Amino acid sequence: MKKAFILFAGALLLASCATMGGSSASSSTTTAGTSQQQASAVQAEPAQQGQAAGMALKNLYAQYKADGKYDYKNMNNVINTLQLVNNCQGLKTNVKDSSFWKNFASGLILGSDMLVSTSNVEQVTNSLKNVVENVDTTKMQQAASTGASAINSAASAASSISSLLSLFK
Repeated sequence: MKKAFILFAGALLLASCATMGGSSASSSTTTAGTSQQQASAVQAEPAQQGQAAGMALKNLYAQYKADGKYDYKNMNNVINTLQLVNNCQGLKTNVKDSSFWKNFASGLILGSDMLVSTSNVEQVTNSLKNVVENVDTTKMQQAASTGASAINSAASAASSISSLLSLFK
């Protein structure tokens, strides 16, 4: 259990660093760039978040198919759930920004290797928005310090994630 927790904490730390690194890179680009470059960087960020969310969703779905259920005790599922929720936070804060949603959706389709398609992207994106609105992200982010907290937070997201994954049957 201790070894699994250390692996989980390390993976979470890497995921957090990657997320933070991407943000600072686009921030420096927008600071130094022209207004056209700034607009491109702002549009690229939702697409990158969508792509990362799509990859996490694809991984969750592969495990869901293998297990026949969403197993919130599986450490890979916990990590992928954290990545999914972290990359979908913009859906909650940019509800009325159609440009954000369009760019996020295109990244989501790309990152999921077409698991999410143009025909279901709106339903999936709305489901993801519901997931991030209903999950206590503070508890999920504290999961780096306690494995039990991660499992409890994932358990609270289990029904939402299961509903989302069942869209792809």
